[in-house]
Amino acid sequence: MFKQYRMLGSVFCLLAFNQMAFAQVTADVESNHDRKKIGLVLSGGGAKGAAHIGVIEVLEANRIPIDIVTGTSMGAYVGGMYAMGLDATEVKNRTFAADWEGGYKERVGRNDLVLRRKQQNDDYQLHTDLGISLEGEFKSKPGAFQGQGMAVLLRSLTHNLPTLKSFDDLAIPYRSVATDIAKVQPVVLDSGHLATTMQASMTVPGALKPVIWNNKQLVDGGVVNNMPVDVAKSLGADVIIAVDLRDPLLPESDLNSALNIISQLITFMTNSNTDHQISLMKEGDVYLQPDVTFMTAPDFDKMEAAYQAGKNVARASLSQLLPYQLSEDDYMAYIKAKQDRRSRLSSRPAYYIDNIVLNNHTLLSDPALLALLDLPVDRVISTEELEQAVERLHAQDNFSRITYVIDQKDDENILNLDVTEKSWGPGYLNFKFSFEDDFTNRSDFSFGAQYIYTDLTDRGGEWKLEWEIGSWKKVNTEFYFPIDYKQEYFTAFGLGWNNEIRKFTAGNDVFATLEPGLFNFETQYEDVNTFAEIGWNIRPWSAIKVGYQGQLGDVTLIDNDGIKEKYSAYGPYIAATHDTLDSYYFPSAGLLIDARFGHSQTSSEVGSNQADDETFYYDVNLMKPFSYDRHTISALVKTGGSDSNELLPIYVQDLGGLFNLSGYHRYELNGRYRAFGALIYRYRWIDNDFGVFSTPIYLGGSLEQGGVWNDKSDISWNSAITAGSLYIGIDSPIGPVYLGYGLADGKESSFYFSLGGSFK
Repeated sequence: MFKQYRMLGSVFCLLAFNQMAFAQVTADVESNHDRKKIGLVLSGGGAKGAAHIGVIEVLEANRIPIDIVTGTSMGAYVGGMYAMGLDATEVKNRTFAADWEGGYKERVGRNDLVLRRKQQNDDYQLHTDLGISLEGEFKSKPGAFQGQGMAVLLRSLTHNLPTLKSFDDLAIPYRSVATDIAKVQPVVLDSGHLATTMQASMTVPGALKPVIWNNKQLVDGGVVNNMPVDVAKSLGADVIIAVDLRDPLLPESDLNSALNIISQLITFMTNSNTDHQISLMKEGDVYLQPDVTFMTAPDFDKMEAAYQAGKNVARASLSQLLPYQLSEDDYMAYIKAKQDRRSRLSSRPAYYIDNIVLNNHTLLSDPALLALLDLPVDRVISTEELEQAVERLHAQDNFSRITYVIDQKDDENILNLDVTEKSWGPGYLNFKFSFEDDFTNRSDFSFGAQYIYTDLTDRGGEWKLEWEIGSWKKVNTEFYFPIDYKQEYFTAFGLGWNNEIRKFTAGNDVFATLEPGLFNFETQYEDVNTFAEIGWNIRPWSAIKVGYQGQLGDVTLIDNDGIKEKYSAYGPYIAATHDTLDSYYFPSAGLLIDARFGHSQTSSEVGSNQADDETFYYDVNLMKPFSYDRHTISALVKTGGSDSNELLPIYVQDLGGLFNLSGYHRYELNGRYRAFGALIYRYRWIDNDFGVFSTPIYLGGSLEQGGVWNDKSDISWNSAITAGSLYIGIDSPIGPVYLGYGLADGKESSFYFSLGGSFK
């Protein structure tokens, strides 16, 4: 049945490209009056491009036909949408509903990242993604943004129209203009994938990575030809209607910064090439300049006002436009012919895919990429499935751009996928900075760096190195090797060194054996640890692994010379994680379950006293947010412990700090067992949405109950500590920022200022 459907679709597509039909329809459009061909020329201008839609709406309302469309940048987008056969209302609805600012967001959301990347990013929240080789050579990005988000957006807006041999085959013949940045020359785009053509013309130099087209690196056409009148004339336009969205030059008083001076030069260059295009216009042509001086190119929140400005200037110029008005009958014939051409375009919500052609610009093998995409052939695949597959691959966070087009050749639909690895890889450097002060007797800080070297193997092997200095110190290295191409199964092994300070408040005489009367003391834990494991990525957000680990270290009592506990532990463990949170520090949806269980042979020694034991240990954490409108309540549960008999626990549990028994300072309470629960309320007070990124501000509070105990027999609800907090939180690009106050039983209280993520 699918094959029959495919054959019918192929015949349909052949008809769409039939040049005889094209000639006949063109003749119908020209009607019996042998009227002049009208070319609509739309300039660039970012969000100001909504004015073009207003102009088109007035043209339609007054039965003024358009036979040719050319455009640059945002004008290339609006012109391309209109050339597809959409009317002004359809173009407006799609354009205004689009998330244009999201087009500049490169990375998928946290809940879409693979589990491994989530865990790495949560701990090292300064995701600089700096490229650095193993030899220490830094590599620069080709643009602040790689264009992945814009490619997805434009494919959606154009309904993923397949490639065309010529843009003459659109409902209205169309051309866009981009700049060959190598030669700084205009390039007229006349065929191919419409969404890619739009993107090439809209690619802001330096901000977005150039688009490769016929082996040329293309960026925004506004640099060389922001209003392509000459292109419309070359296509046979007898009359030009040109819409200019130029920026005015800045006054001398504003030329007080390097950015403004550069902006002035760019504006001058753009306006100069537009002035040249205006000089090509002749008597009878119509020049429109909407008043959009109240906004700039990135002001997408002002598109409605720009749209009205376009309508206003077109209405004010009707005396120049009405000579080209058609009669009602002729205009209906024009619309009918245009819609007939539109119907021949094979833009569909699903395609029968006969084959996949992979253009692999990565270190991964073709089988690995195809396995991660998980797209079958010889069946109908929806556009939604295609986009999900691209996002699934993009969630690996190793690629700069993943694009695709559908080519229709020889009775087959070919899915052409282009996968490009980050050119500044495969080694990336990220950082963390954490600081917390309780304004009384303790400040904690941590600075760390994380180096990830990707694609060690054709299946996606990685090497990770982390090091931290500050209140807690550590150096860890880990190798991760997927076993299969789909990366469902993996092995990992690593080695680490840790040095950390912990405080014990003793409630059991066992600690008094260390030194008579010693019940409150600080310790320094130092250990070397290693592990080897094998795991199963059940889903991108869920994994289970089993392994074997070993530790060798000692615990020194600070300010008590000569008292030191040496220990060792080794044995198997099993761990499972399910993480669909949309944010680790300010979640509003999803679920986190992280559990680890192990069994170890332990040995400890203090002086001449030695203890050997078999120890069972566990650590379970759960976080679940519940949201309504701007309100969120997160339920948090932590429990852990070990049944060892060493004097100071090897698998130590801790509490203290904001949301972790607020009122105590971080890691103040330590012991063998921990049980803790909290409800954390958060109200999204201020959005602070800057488009590319946002820094929302929250108000909230928490209710907490829990404790740590040294003996299992001590655990009870009555001995647990009740605490709570009030706070202001900011979800900043450098990590969470909190200013809060915590109060706990026993009149323990603290003010908190913290910046950055976890210290662990």
